[in-house]
Amino acid sequence: MGCHFCVAEGPQGPARIGVYMNLYEFLLQYRDSGRLPMHMPGHKRQPPFSMEDPYGLDVTEVEGTDNLHHPEGRIRRLMDQMQKMYGTRESYLLVNGSTCGILAAMSACCQKGDKVLVARNCHRSVYHGIYLLGLEPVYLQPEIDPQTGAALQCPPEEVERALETHENATCVILTSPTYEGVVSEVGKIAEIVHRYQIPLVVDEAHGAHLNWMRGWKTAMEEGADLVIESLHKTLPALTQTAVLHRCSDRVAAEKIRRYLDIYETSSPSYVLMASVAQCMDWLEQEGKPAFCAYAKRLERFYEEAKRWRHLSLWHHRLKEPGKLVIYTGKADISATELAERLRNSYNIEIEMVAAEYVLAMTTVADTDASLERLMQALSDMDEILSESEPHMYETGSVLPQKKYSSYEAMNGPWEEVPIEKACGRVSAEYIMVYPPGIPFVVPGEMIDLHVLGQISEAKEKRLNLTGTADDRVSNLRVLKE
Repeated sequence: MGCHFCVAEGPQGPARIGVYMNLYEFLLQYRDSGRLPMHMPGHKRQPPFSMEDPYGLDVTEVEGTDNLHHPEGRIRRLMDQMQKMYGTRESYLLVNGSTCGILAAMSACCQKGDKVLVARNCHRSVYHGIYLLGLEPVYLQPEIDPQTGAALQCPPEEVERALETHENATCVILTSPTYEGVVSEVGKIAEIVHRYQIPLVVDEAHGAHLNWMRGWKTAMEEGADLVIESLHKTLPALTQTAVLHRCSDRVAAEKIRRYLDIYETSSPSYVLMASVAQCMDWLEQEGKPAFCAYAKRLERFYEEAKRWRHLSLWHHRLKEPGKLVIYTGKADISATELAERLRNSYNIEIEMVAAEYVLAMTTVADTDASLERLMQALSDMDEILSESEPHMYETGSVLPQKKYSSYEAMNGPWEEVPIEKACGRVSAEYIMVYPPGIPFVVPGEMIDLHVLGQISEAKEKRLNLTGTADDRVSNLRVLKE
């Protein structure tokens, strides 16, 4: 039997449809499909955020383009522009995503084997930094919202207790905002951390827009020493663009530059850097009125959502409004089913599915029409849903017992065992739902009944379990006994 594919005429010529459609062809089709992006990146493929002929702009370090690793011209001026806009000592342009900035920040603050205080809900790049540097993490457990199960902030008092116990810690690493938009009380935490004469590093990947959001402050304004932001997540810039802000002299500029030279690609994309230049110019010229209009659109959305009987928008005093957390726990529909209906029946793609909610990610690029379309879809579904008994989550939990460092566990002898035989064994891999990427268990920690219960619930709700060698999570890698 021969292989077949269909050919459809698109705006840029024929596109192959079916099993042979390549990535470029799929993206053309996706672009023209009319699907509403309630997900990253922040430009939402909306005008005026566009770029002429990226192939024509894709150059290297030629005369006039400047050099990211030794900026003196246009890239230098762009970094100075960001430094002035965000009010920092220095702002370093990143084209490897926030991951690059996080690894550079950790390397600049720590030496091999150092003890660090780390929020358990940190991004996986922080865990990778712990592994690469052979650090000894002391985990700060965030509060858990009892309704949604979403991670909140690590309370300032917990940070203080941990520092009292671990006075030799070399830095504190937090995530703020969280994936769901929870902004920590960074000012209070920074004051505590600085009493111990160590730096506070904040992964603010989801908060690059807070500088323009009325009523919210950035981690830089609140006293953090190093702050990493993903421009592409919540601002109109291309994917992978980010910035590392140095906000104090507790970490030397020379160290930051040294490690950025290591982690930053030696072949930076001028297309990506040009998108940052466009983004910053737009923010300077249009940012204030655009964000005012965006705030009004969000206010209308939240007000209209009050009419829902079964679905609801999750609120919290520390949560910024741009992340729409749509709670399904009181309705006879799972979060996974809600996401599928939005995609299949309404042509809307959301950012994330969790156990009890979906996350629709909005940005300043979302229009009145896009939010109205999302509201109409959710309101339509709310009308046909019925009431269900909500599940309540424990507000605190005990972390798995640590037996070895992640470095020792990931480099030690391992074997695969059926999941039902993994209880009491030491994990040789991460197990998490991604996004948001908070590990149930870290390599070197004991797999206990609680961990297995979390895995079972994630599988039952069809969430995206990652980190395991076995994609089906039927077997787990454990250290040999």
